[in-house]
Amino acid sequence: MERHLSLECVVDLHPRFFVEVVLWSLCVKRYIPADVAKPVVWFVGDGPDDLIRWLRDKGIETRTASSLLHQAPHCNKIIPFMEATENVAVAVTDTDLYFVDSPVHFLGGDRFRAPPNNHCNPPPFIWRNVLSASGIGRPYRPSLSLFSGIGGMRETFINNVCGSIIFAPTGRSKKFAEKWLNWAKWLIDNREILERWRVHVDQMSFALALEEIGEDVDFLPPQLNTILHLFEQIETPYAFHLTTGHLPNFANRFHEDRTMASDGLSEMMSERIERLNDCIREAVMEMAKLPSTRDHLEKFLNPSWRR
Repeated sequence: MERHLSLECVVDLHPRFFVEVVLWSLCVKRYIPADVAKPVVWFVGDGPDDLIRWLRDKGIETRTASSLLHQAPHCNKIIPFMEATENVAVAVTDTDLYFVDSPVHFLGGDRFRAPPNNHCNPPPFIWRNVLSASGIGRPYRPSLSLFSGIGGMRETFINNVCGSIIFAPTGRSKKFAEKWLNWAKWLIDNREILERWRVHVDQMSFALALEEIGEDVDFLPPQLNTILHLFEQIETPYAFHLTTGHLPNFANRFHEDRTMASDGLSEMMSERIERLNDCIREAVMEMAKLPSTRDHLEKFLNPSWRR
């Protein structure tokens, strides 16, 4: 069986990512057909033996790599693109992106794809300064983020994305990843331009690589990156992005057993949350069995835990 989409995530050596990848894997195995997408989990460094065995028992391939840029760990998501074979498309997600329906009909075509930026990070003046300093010779072009950021601003650069899921077309991963990595290194060397938005090196270097090749991102629907802010505004999520930075602001959505409440939501949204809850319950049971995860449940879907 030859599959033409590789669905991958990268796990850094911290227990937070160990618990997240358990749920990521269960959601992928349950909701994404095995005949259309091959799941792969990368570990940065030597991952826990018990977790690696568990993943392989679930039919998920595991690989190991060294960190690309110690100053910007988010850039480790570039690794799968650099190692991709020429005959597959590649989609790389964060470990806290949890599928509840198959996204494969969105993950195709010959353009790079990612969801739109959530909260105008970084704001327009940072993008103008970065583009000016980059020497690419392309102007700042405006678009909108999903929600407002600093000062109520929603305007952002047209190629600003959320890095929770990034798709590269068949045969285009490696060359693009080289440019992406080069721009990440450039941003690290010039981080003073980024001011307090230095954490966004990964998504900004992605945008600069697109500028270098003269392309614009083909935006994925926000339903593939459903953040908590959207729960009352959409009804057909394909994946929930439950980042630890958002959870404290939505504590009412989480039960003590880590499942989620669906009060006041549409019937379809409630059904998708129940799909996720089924996987959460299974994940909690699996975590209790694994030495690398059983003592770290407080880091999993817990609004009281601060990273």
